[in-house]
Amino acid sequence: MTEAHGVMIRLAGSFTVERNGVPYPRGAVGGKARALLKLLAAERGAVLAADRIAEELWPCGGPKQPVQNVATLVSRLRGMLGTGIVTGGRTGYRLGGAPGVLVDLDLAAELVAEAEGCLAAGEPALAGAAAGRAVELLHDGLVLGGEPDARWVAAARDEAAGLVRRARHAAARSGLRTADPARARRAAEAAVRADPFDEVAYRLLMRAHAAAGEPAKALLAYERLRSRLVAELGTDPAAETRAVHLAVLREQPTTGTRPVPQEEPIVSTRAVPQEEPTAGTRVASQAVLREQPSAGTRAVQRGEPTTGTRAALRRKPAAGTRAALREGRPAGARAVSWGDGLVGRAGELASISGAWGRAVSGCTGVLLIAGEAGIGKSRLAAEAERMAGATGGAVLRARCHEIERALFLQPFVDALRPRVTHLAGDVLRGLTGDWASALESLVRGRTMERRYAYEAVTAFLRALAAREPVLLVLEDLHAAGAATVELVHYLARRVSGVRLLVVATALAGEAGVVEGLCGVVEVVRPGPLSAGAVLELAGDGELAEEVYRRTGGQPQLVAALLADSGMGGGERQVTADGLVVASESVAGGPMAGGPMAGGAIAGGPIAGGAVSEEVRAIVLGRLRGLGEPVMRVLRAASVVRGPFDPGLLGEVLGLPPQEVAGRCERALGRGLLVVRGCAYEFADALTRHVLYATTPAPTRAVYERRVTGEEAQGQILASASNTAASLSTGSTHIR
Repeated sequence: MTEAHGVMIRLAGSFTVERNGVPYPRGAVGGKARALLKLLAAERGAVLAADRIAEELWPCGGPKQPVQNVATLVSRLRGMLGTGIVTGGRTGYRLGGAPGVLVDLDLAAELVAEAEGCLAAGEPALAGAAAGRAVELLHDGLVLGGEPDARWVAAARDEAAGLVRRARHAAARSGLRTADPARARRAAEAAVRADPFDEVAYRLLMRAHAAAGEPAKALLAYERLRSRLVAELGTDPAAETRAVHLAVLREQPTTGTRPVPQEEPIVSTRAVPQEEPTAGTRVASQAVLREQPSAGTRAVQRGEPTTGTRAALRRKPAAGTRAALREGRPAGARAVSWGDGLVGRAGELASISGAWGRAVSGCTGVLLIAGEAGIGKSRLAAEAERMAGATGGAVLRARCHEIERALFLQPFVDALRPRVTHLAGDVLRGLTGDWASALESLVRGRTMERRYAYEAVTAFLRALAAREPVLLVLEDLHAAGAATVELVHYLARRVSGVRLLVVATALAGEAGVVEGLCGVVEVVRPGPLSAGAVLELAGDGELAEEVYRRTGGQPQLVAALLADSGMGGGERQVTADGLVVASESVAGGPMAGGPMAGGAIAGGPIAGGAVSEEVRAIVLGRLRGLGEPVMRVLRAASVVRGPFDPGLLGEVLGLPPQEVAGRCERALGRGLLVVRGCAYEFADALTRHVLYATTPAPTRAVYERRVTGEEAQGQILASASNTAASLSTGSTHIR
């Protein structure tokens, strides 16, 4: 038997059970076992007694031994789907939990909460992505079709309807804020069709029409709502709705008429029996029609809990709300904002967010994150993965390895293989059509014509993107073979209208990848941290100034020096590629009175120049791959105090100046050197220091003697030249 891993239960649309994205055959889980699985999924989180289960499964009279019969059904489910699919014993059963078992309504709740959180954070494009994916998952709220109107079925349908409503509202707001009124109109119209009394949807619809330059349609929408409310409820639209109507009449902006109130968190009524309205409820509804405060409202005004409030407190919050409460955050708010703790990367995160938002809307994109070693490329790519996963996208990823360059399209094979191998042959053929056999051959490592491979990969990505937005991450593209880079170029040039974003990282100055793709793909170039960002990380002005001076703001080196000084601790984290992460505010933290504070800086490792083996290893790791000829030039340059001339190094090393200049350009492309007038200089003092310290002493002595001699000779020649010029000028004057 297999453990329940990757089991998805879909209550919306056609009821299906999937493992790793592949549906089980309909007959695999049938009969009463199928009905039991539906019940447990709808009542997920609750422990159901065997008697209650038997009552729901056999409403017209159960078997003589209901406990035994239910146990048999549970055993059948465990045998088919894994032992973790149902937990508990004869006293009660419940559906297994995440990550082994997932229910589509829970995923939709997380997406809706993400959409609302993105709107609150000013990220409307990502909000639209999450909201759109939630609507797709929920199939317009059609849940458990064909099931009788039992209480648990009605509760699941109400939950789905509430989620769809919120998702459509978020999608409409996203469209308005991204200047896409057509999209806002479609979402609002769908919400109005589902609930003709949804005033929030009507307001969004009116704003969408007004934003599209169609005020007459906005006024017609208002009149339709007003007529319905008067005819069926005997009341007028709410004040907020009337304000939007008035703004349209006056030709004023409608988006800022009044702040849009936050939606109430989802409250599941799965555990609460559906009852007829009580007398108190009817009195309250009549008070609402008369626009008078109800008894409950008066109780709230007196500070007393109402009956409805007490009932709500007894209800179980939905999955998304439960998770939010466990984490101590408001429902509808994101657990972590994009880039939380990342310092100095707001612009890069905005580029990634915008690219993903456009991709979800059907604008295929290729984003190349290029920069020197340790600048934070992989960390930004990981942030793209977080964005995509949280907003309902499928993430495919692979890393390129230089030693595997000869393997044809190996990074694409690594990224696609997990999806391809989980698909049955007929499913794969249904997705990719005539390219299915070519794709299978590529994944199995068979030789094929390059054009066929490109088309097969493209067909598969198109098929996946038709089902859900896709993010493909390729790390270290500079280490890939030519075919892989060509396929990235091919996707950027020839694929459009697909919900696909390719994010690749590449080391600048290597293999010509960045240069070859420039003009075809969008390039993000993360640079060094600013002095202000280093100050934010260090928390101490004097320390920050010294760290910035020695590192030039290179993120990996900044983090390494802070950690080396004893200030990294729990307050700082350094990712694999060196991007600095601040886990919490440093105000009042260890910087304030730690070993590097105040006078300790003067004699500490930062000011004194000594670095640990860990810092030394990080610096040398950034130089890896340059090759011995370039390293020889850099080691010779490390003995020069300040800017150096390639011609001087040529004299020191006995090499032609043109050859030395070429090697310096290689280091310049990697971000190790910078140009200072007509000379080069190390981009940061720490790299020069480590190179100097790790050069063997005899070799370093040779370089120092040669540099000193050449510099002295240069000074003599310069002095002689100045003297000659002066004499020439003077003799002319005498004449």
